[in-house]
Amino acid sequence: MIAFVEGTLVESGPAAVVAVGGGLGLDVQLSALGASHLPPVGESVRLWTHLAVREDAWSLYGFVTVEEREMFRLLITVSGVGPKVALGMLSKAAPEAIAAHLRTGDEKALTALPGIGKKSAARLVVELGQRVPEAAAAAGDPAAPTGGDTALGEALAVLAAMGLPPARGEMALLKARRESPDLAEDTEAWVRAALRVI
Repeated sequence: MIAFVEGTLVESGPAAVVAVGGGLGLDVQLSALGASHLPPVGESVRLWTHLAVREDAWSLYGFVTVEEREMFRLLITVSGVGPKVALGMLSKAAPEAIAAHLRTGDEKALTALPGIGKKSAARLVVELGQRVPEAAAAAGDPAAPTGGDTALGEALAVLAAMGLPPARGEMALLKARRESPDLAEDTEAWVRAALRVI
């Protein structure tokens, strides 16, 4: 509905105020990380936005980057993760890091984020793990796959032949590679190591 707001920053911080002209100022809620990238008060700012409408309130959430807004929108599709929880997660971790945690099924890292317990972390991984673009996950995880990662493809094919679901196989392979980066040079050893961490 409102793609972005652009104007003069009147108040900074997670509860920012942006003067958009015509004597109108908008309250915009940001993550702590997003707020840390705001320009000084009095300067021009553009924030990508998401408008959450409830019976008792309209809340405008702002994001310094489109990627942060897209991660926020993805997170709030999960039951039990509302705008405040999603904003709290983005206050402690960049979108790329959250994408990597989701893609690799790192529930422990997710539970370290505010408002996320074990059940919520498991639900996030199940519902979003395969919806996170690989490029976003790779940006936050040096062990994440890239389009040209043929060794990963070969190892995944072996695990798939053993009956392991692709998402679970990829998670195990990436975990094994994080512990021993040289494993990717030997597909057989990599697969064995992945089976040990499942």
